[in-house]
Amino acid sequence: MSSLYLAWQDAKSRGWFPVGRLTRHETEPVEYAFEYVRGAENLTQHGRPFVVPIPGFPDLKKGYRAPIVFPAFRYRAMNLSRPDRPEYLSWLGLSPEHADLVDELAVSGGHSVADQFEIFPAIEPDCDGRFETRFVLHGLSYTNEDSVRRTGALKKGDRLEIVLELNNPVTVHGLAVKTADHYFIGWLPRYLVDVFHSDHAWQVEDVRAVVAQVNRNAPLSHRVLVDFSGRLPPGVDPIRDLEMYQPIATGITETEDV
Repeated sequence: MSSLYLAWQDAKSRGWFPVGRLTRHETEPVEYAFEYVRGAENLTQHGRPFVVPIPGFPDLKKGYRAPIVFPAFRYRAMNLSRPDRPEYLSWLGLSPEHADLVDELAVSGGHSVADQFEIFPAIEPDCDGRFETRFVLHGLSYTNEDSVRRTGALKKGDRLEIVLELNNPVTVHGLAVKTADHYFIGWLPRYLVDVFHSDHAWQVEDVRAVVAQVNRNAPLSHRVLVDFSGRLPPGVDPIRDLEMYQPIATGITETEDV
């Protein structure tokens, strides 16, 4: 089973809020399910301008399932018929022969210029609290020419430094990424800040960030692929423990016209 979360950004506060969860069940045949989480309910109750319902999911209190990925997620992936799709998937470190849309969205984030949503994978620590995730480096285009040039010299396996920002002008807290020789090259995805920074404390130990891949011919938004791992305290599972990630569905609706 693989799960992705759909998050919505409040344009005023710039904060990100989880609103739904997409799950791929490794059954035969594969089945996909979507359900809203408490974050969506909290936003509507507190007057945030979050648009409910998301097209295709009319009821906050119902879950949905279908034999293929729902349109609300499908259009956030590259069209399957595009001739440059294999190259795009290679930028994400994925095999065109084996990756499906869920694998793609887990790394790409599923951004669209049409709305304020982002997709991210569930963080699932093992019995020792260890976890790992992969993502495309955020914010390289907001750095400078020297930083962009420095990414061109990065190699697979190069260690990266993670610096906790406590006065980020946009998000207050941020996780800045620097090269070993201190070039600032961007940020970790915002959801990692919210998941791992709790009660004004950084929860993760043994943090390790390394270059998974450098795509020198790709746009800056897909230039550097990063593997990020660490260890959480015993018994801590942020997504399991945080109320905003809990599903609110009380029933399942079959979806056929997807």
